[in-house]
Amino acid sequence: MTISILLADDHEIFRHGLKMLLDSQPDFQVVGQAANGLEAVALAERLRPDVLIVDLIMPGLNGIEVTSQIKERLPGCRVVVLSLYDEERYVVSALQNGADGFVLKDTNTPDLLQAVRMAMVGQCFLSPSLIKRASRVISNMPKPASWMVMTS
Repeated sequence: MTISILLADDHEIFRHGLKMLLDSQPDFQVVGQAANGLEAVALAERLRPDVLIVDLIMPGLNGIEVTSQIKERLPGCRVVVLSLYDEERYVVSALQNGADGFVLKDTNTPDLLQAVRMAMVGQCFLSPSLIKRASRVISNMPKPASWMVMTS
């Protein structure tokens, strides 16, 4: 099965490199790219990807707003937030708004690929460094049974 992916990030060079990386996987296919949050929501509604990889800070709508709208409009679409920002408030807000994972941009490639694959089977992935920073907040949040936090 091929996982269709929509990329949303306001940096064109970063999107291009990420597309090349993801398209190199036999089970991934990047079906679209958005440069801002409004475009991400519109493209997701039109393309109906399996997974949206969204930057946290973008023009138009930020990644948390995009996540919330996508989960409302396309509940079957999985959302993985990919960000430079590792603050607890961002991670918690993304998860509360329906994100299926939160991956830092300085993570290694296998972690990002694992986040996408885990999202497809209903499991949540957090970058290992986020677990240490946000574990006390996340442990107090009500969470679906499908959440799985990786500690590799």
